[in-house]
Amino acid sequence: MSEVLLNGNSESHEGAVQSSEHEHVSVKQSHDSQHLSIGHATTLTENYTAEAAEVSEQEQSPVSPEEIVVPRVALAGLEKEMWGEEHYEAMYNFFCNKNCRILVIYIDETRGLVCTNDVPPDQPMQIAYFIKLSNVKVSKLNFKSEVTYGLCSSNYMHSLLESMHEIYAPVFFSNTSWAESVRNDFSAQLHKFMASLTDTAFKMDGKTVLYIPNESISIEPEVCAKNKELISRLETSVIHWTRQIKEVLSAQDSLEISENNGPLEEIEFWKSRCTDLSGISKQLDQEGVLKIKEILTICKSSYIGPFSKLAKQIQDNTAQAQSNLKFLSTLREPCEELSAAQPANIPPMLTKILSCIRIIWTNSDHYHSRERLTALLRKFSNEIINRCCTKISLPDIFNGKVESSMEGLNESIECCEAWKLTYNEAAATHNRFSEVKWLLDRNSIFAQVDAFVQRCRDLKEVCEGQSQFGRYSHGKKRPEPIFTGLRGPEIVRSLKEIEEAFEKNLYILKSVKNTILDVKSTTWHDAYNRFRMGVKDLEVMMQNVITSAFETVRTVEHGVQVLDIFHHLSSREAIRRTIDKKTVDVYQLFNEELNLVKKDFNTKTPNLTPTQPKFAGSAWWARSLKRRIDRQMEVINKATYLPKIGAGEEIRTQYNQLGQALEEFVGKTFQEWALSIDKFYSQDLGHLLEIPLIVRSFERNMMLEVNFDKTLLKLFREIYYWERLKFEIPHYAAEVYTKEDELRTIRESVLLVVRDYNRILGALNNEERGLFKERIKFLDKKIHPGLTKLAWSGKSHTTEYFISECRNHASKVQSIVDSYMHANRTIQSLCKRISETLLIEIDSKRIYENVEFEEEQQQYRSRIRKKLVELHDEIIATMKNTYEVFKGDGHDVQMHWHRYTEKVDKMVEEAFRLNIKRSLQDLSRAIHGDGKSAPNPLFKVRVVLHEKDRVDFSPTTKKLAEIVNTCARELTQTISIIPRLPEILSKKRANKDAQPIYVVISNDEETKKLQNMIVQCMIANAQHLKNYLHTWDNCEKLWDINKDSFIRRYERTKPLMSKFDADIARYTEMANNIQKEETVQTVQFVLVDCQPLKFSLLQHCNEWQNKFTELLHHMAKEKLNELTDFLQNSCKKLSKPPERLEELGESLELLDNLKSSMKEIQGRFIPLDEQFKILKKYDVEVDEGVLQKLDGLNGEWQSFESCISDSEVMLKKYKEKFKTELLASAEEYKKNVAALVEEFQNRGPFTIDKEVDAAIEVIMSIQTSSDNLKTQEETIRKGLGIFKIDQPLNKDIAELDLSLSSLQTVWKIIGEWNGLYNSWKAGMFVSLVTDEMELKAQQVYKKIVKVSREIKNKHWEVADTIKARVDQFRRTMPLIQDLKNEALRDRHWVQIKHDVSKDFDHENDDFTLEKIIDLGLEQHSTVISEISAAASKELSIEQAIQGIADTWRVMQLDIVSYKDRGILRYNFLRMVREYRHLL
Repeated sequence: MSEVLLNGNSESHEGAVQSSEHEHVSVKQSHDSQHLSIGHATTLTENYTAEAAEVSEQEQSPVSPEEIVVPRVALAGLEKEMWGEEHYEAMYNFFCNKNCRILVIYIDETRGLVCTNDVPPDQPMQIAYFIKLSNVKVSKLNFKSEVTYGLCSSNYMHSLLESMHEIYAPVFFSNTSWAESVRNDFSAQLHKFMASLTDTAFKMDGKTVLYIPNESISIEPEVCAKNKELISRLETSVIHWTRQIKEVLSAQDSLEISENNGPLEEIEFWKSRCTDLSGISKQLDQEGVLKIKEILTICKSSYIGPFSKLAKQIQDNTAQAQSNLKFLSTLREPCEELSAAQPANIPPMLTKILSCIRIIWTNSDHYHSRERLTALLRKFSNEIINRCCTKISLPDIFNGKVESSMEGLNESIECCEAWKLTYNEAAATHNRFSEVKWLLDRNSIFAQVDAFVQRCRDLKEVCEGQSQFGRYSHGKKRPEPIFTGLRGPEIVRSLKEIEEAFEKNLYILKSVKNTILDVKSTTWHDAYNRFRMGVKDLEVMMQNVITSAFETVRTVEHGVQVLDIFHHLSSREAIRRTIDKKTVDVYQLFNEELNLVKKDFNTKTPNLTPTQPKFAGSAWWARSLKRRIDRQMEVINKATYLPKIGAGEEIRTQYNQLGQALEEFVGKTFQEWALSIDKFYSQDLGHLLEIPLIVRSFERNMMLEVNFDKTLLKLFREIYYWERLKFEIPHYAAEVYTKEDELRTIRESVLLVVRDYNRILGALNNEERGLFKERIKFLDKKIHPGLTKLAWSGKSHTTEYFISECRNHASKVQSIVDSYMHANRTIQSLCKRISETLLIEIDSKRIYENVEFEEEQQQYRSRIRKKLVELHDEIIATMKNTYEVFKGDGHDVQMHWHRYTEKVDKMVEEAFRLNIKRSLQDLSRAIHGDGKSAPNPLFKVRVVLHEKDRVDFSPTTKKLAEIVNTCARELTQTISIIPRLPEILSKKRANKDAQPIYVVISNDEETKKLQNMIVQCMIANAQHLKNYLHTWDNCEKLWDINKDSFIRRYERTKPLMSKFDADIARYTEMANNIQKEETVQTVQFVLVDCQPLKFSLLQHCNEWQNKFTELLHHMAKEKLNELTDFLQNSCKKLSKPPERLEELGESLELLDNLKSSMKEIQGRFIPLDEQFKILKKYDVEVDEGVLQKLDGLNGEWQSFESCISDSEVMLKKYKEKFKTELLASAEEYKKNVAALVEEFQNRGPFTIDKEVDAAIEVIMSIQTSSDNLKTQEETIRKGLGIFKIDQPLNKDIAELDLSLSSLQTVWKIIGEWNGLYNSWKAGMFVSLVTDEMELKAQQVYKKIVKVSREIKNKHWEVADTIKARVDQFRRTMPLIQDLKNEALRDRHWVQIKHDVSKDFDHENDDFTLEKIIDLGLEQHSTVISEISAAASKELSIEQAIQGIADTWRVMQLDIVSYKDRGILRYNFLRMVREYRHLL
């Protein structure tokens, strides 16, 4: 089929693709019309338009074939996940193998996505095809020109056949304009094509149709018999018919049908076979067939006899097919029910199906063979597997729908097990009651069922893993567990790593998702083994995570929470052991908690708070210990999933005992308290209330305290806690407790009076108390009754009046104190504002020029001086307002007021000092920085180049220093108008020695230090600016050197263009560097502007460039004239025709010299072009005449090249006569190569029937002839090389060498294998070294597989045969290893003989490898493997038992005295230590 496609369509596609390079519109129309006329199918072929991107150099990089193919495949239902490595292998073969010319991709119902290099055996709904137009390797560069591709629907073959039969074939056969030889040859090939096309088209429908040529229908048989060409074509058709009929007859049973088919396909097969055989019989009676048989009979053709004999065989096979169909039809109804049933409904149907099969087994004449019945039952197994597959949803499994997936898997397993059980029961019943025994191969029937059941169990384990490690449930992930503590994020991260690792392991299975339910696919086993190994690693990781999670567990609650998180993993044995161990740890934590509580309880020293009483507090403490262990016990009881352990019951007993002890302690404590209050408080408690309400404090001077009996407070606290503990209080204590609320109210009111009084005294210091002396004395008179007369047992209204009066007077005094304190805070706020209202203002974002800074600071100081005076006046006004309260008080109060004014005056002085200090610090920071970063620019100066070549600043550094220092000195003079406060507010005369505030600040050491720092900073900055000027010293040569003198010296050196350009560019670079130099440079707090200096330097750079470009223009003009003259003179000499041989020699020599110096001459263009490019680069104006000559230089060069070419042609005319003989030899060489290739095709040892030595001898003979031809080819190529004729290497001879080498390698491998096999087959079985045999066989198989890949498309029988032999031997090796198992005993050999139904002596010398193969033991490899494995396990058990017996046989037991009582006992402790490793 692939050959048909290639031969039939490649030419038209090639034309379409080639034409697409020119006109894409016409190509699209013609290309589409070709597909419509040939296939009547929807074809999606890419049209390469002019808009497509041109191939760039980057496209020459290697591109994988899948990157080209996959985007161009647009099959319905295709998904990205369907692509796999097996598909890419076929793509690589198509791209890299020259002989592989077809790539077909389609979707099969059972196999999924299929990518192959052959035509599909059946008709898929859609196929995507890629066809090479020639035998080449395909790459990204030639893909568009060498490959045509598209998409076809399922009826493409019939459409092509109809078009050929109805349209093209009649046109070709009726054409009489061709030559007879051409017409005969074309007709023969067309008949072959039509026969192959007809056979292929109908074979895909399961029919056999004979192609009947029509060209002999209208001609008499006698006339046709005389036409040898026609007879040859008719014989070809008969040969094709014979082959078709033989293929039909050879398909005697359905064993050739795909192993995945079910019983309905088996029935359809026999139905189709009946129809096919009947159709062939009718076709043999058609007029065309009879006419051809008559013609060939007249000619006595040797092919007509065998063809006639096939008719009788057609009838016999038709009867057999009808009989088989009749018996199989009894299975149609149950099979149809089976094909639509769910797995849960299948078991009841199986008995009826097996009964029908038993009828066929006992009654059918043709279908009762063991092989056919086994194959039929195997198809029922396939059908059951297919039905189970419909219940299993792989997307649900891999999407985490664990529960529903597990249900489907369990149903499938139960269904398959029921099928096996029903079969066994039916077989046993049949053997019991029927004479025809049930002798079917059970292993073959249920091999795929067993594999499918195991696959389902594997998928169940995958589902369990998703639930346990992936947190999946019903397709969604359960919420992530939460772990507290510092290690919580680490544990969560570890769990996420486990989940990610599980997802990676699961991805291994997802990669083979398309083959999971295909039990024949071996990719699942490797992927699943890797998955299981990964899950085992995850179990270890999970154990580590559990252990890590418990490292932070310190409480029972935390431990139970962690166990709750991991208990769903307890179904895995390894993890369950860890969980059991951690459960013991949780109980141990509870035990430790019990021990801690017990320890605390046994100390009998309760940890009471200050508010808790002695007795009730102790009982409360004991009850809290009880609640502490009760809470943890409740957590354990609620955790029903915790496993039962022995230590848990012991701990529960300890808990009950400790709880009982705590309750007993609480009761005992209450009894002790009741006895104590009965002893001390049983009399009247009223006398405790006959004490004053208030008392002076002994600890705090002049402060008050509440005078309430503390023993009575303690009694109240005891009663409060005992009531909360649900105990009954004695009656006499309860009566006193009834007054607790009233007494508490009075106590809190008295406490308010005490608080008001204490707050007034606490707000004033000793000096201020003297200022408020008279007001405090009045308040003491009001409080005096509470200190002497009023008691707690007095009348409540008297007490309330006293409290009200005291609080009213206290509030009045408090308001006066608050006003005084507010005045103090106001004064402090004003002083703070004075200290923060600085006398200097520096804008950090502004840069001052010239004297702007000095002028603005003078104006700012004037404004601030007014503001400071206003703040000082506010302080004076505030103090005057405060004095109104005290002006009527006595002399002592006035003395305290004078000291108060002096204190405030010191505050004001400190505020002004801070103002001056901060102002100087701001100025210092502006010019010096804050120590962490450099200062911002404050002043701007310009750098200028004077006419006397001197660089300097404007303004000068001296002027800057004068401005800053003056500003620092003027600060203290600004506050000279501020007076002292005592002079204004106090009646007492001020101290005569007191200096004004500004004088004190001027003499302050810190102020002087800051002023000196500013001066030193200005001096340092002046030096930095001077150093900066030296950075421009490297530009001094720009104006120092005489420019004209330097250019004259430079011209005499004849510099290269590179140096010329470099020198011109040097000044450009220098100008650029000058431009790049920062125009504005910061030197500490000074911003230096270099723009005036840079402008002067750039002017000098431009002058230097102009000098150099003028010199370059002069030199370029001279070089141009010299080169133009040379080209014109050389053409004049070379163009002159030679009149004599000497002239010819001279011309040839000149020609050779000029041709050899072409690069040198052309190299002169580059420097010249560079010169003018340099001139253009620097915008130099060039004369118009010079530019015209420069533009014409390329024309001169073309004329020069044309002259050389013309002269070369003229001289070659004298050499032609010497070429004839060499060219004739080259033609003869090609004929010899073709003959040798034909000889190789005819004589080559391509079949296995030859001896190795003879085959290699033939190959070496052809190789010798090939070597001789290659020598002849080299001689011819050298001769033609003299005339500069390039003769390419012959591809046929190269291909022949490769074929010879591959074929010789195959025969060497055959020789090697024959030697190995002959040495093994006759050797005794016991002496076989299976490891060596398997290694040798594997090595040979690798060699033949490697060679087979190289010759994949050559279809050599010899390679396929030896590959099949070696592969069959490799599959036998596991059987040999099982038979050589040293664990096999005589009972095992007896069992083997019984199971295989063969009798042999495995210890006899004639039991060899050849004997094993003759006995057919490889058919029972599964049974033998099971027996061998069982023998190995039995041997291990025997060895273990023998080891135990040997150990205990020599063991010595020590008997010692038990506690000196005269009783003897075994020293088991010592025994356990010594023999622990044995136990």
